[in-house]
Amino acid sequence: MDERATRLPLPVAMSDSRLRVLRQVLLSRDRGATADELSEALGISRTAVTQQLACLERDGLVVRSGRRATGGRPSRTYALTEAGRETFPRHYALLAASLLRHARELFGDEGLTALIDRMADEVAAGALRRLEGKEGRERRAEVVRVLNELGYEAVLTEDGAIEAVNCVFGQVARESRTACRFDVVLLGTLLGEEVAQVSCLADGEGCCRFRKP
Repeated sequence: MDERATRLPLPVAMSDSRLRVLRQVLLSRDRGATADELSEALGISRTAVTQQLACLERDGLVVRSGRRATGGRPSRTYALTEAGRETFPRHYALLAASLLRHARELFGDEGLTALIDRMADEVAAGALRRLEGKEGRERRAEVVRVLNELGYEAVLTEDGAIEAVNCVFGQVARESRTACRFDVVLLGTLLGEEVAQVSCLADGEGCCRFRKP
């Protein structure tokens, strides 16, 4: 039976009205926005705004950031959390694909490989302490937890392989398999052993599968 690791929450489905409130909080930048300011800007009642804010706060998308004098009692202000900011489109894939392409043009294949390796080592360094004293299946299970915190949606199979059903590089991996090297180097460093990738989502397979060669 597969050991499924703790997962980060999946993106929260939101109504159009809640998205409008979230966007307006984004536009308030570092000042934060009060319920009255949001009500006026969006043309909806303060009660409706406070209900939406309560839901957004519950989902970890906004946070109470302070209070602001409004002529009467100070009003609470709200700001976006990092999760809230990630709700809005960001063209990471476009940037990453461009970065890989230009890195190869500037530094050649050898330089690009060195760049990918260094990036993977940097990510791995932040998790290695969690793996101290862990060996065998216990270590592999902890590595899966690390992967899932990065968004891989991975599982540890009975035969000790690691399968990921979400490619964190997406379109980038379909354009250049150099991106897949990141996964192999990352896993090899975390597991402390040589790792081979034997299937890839970018090839139309059901998962990216990693195991000992």
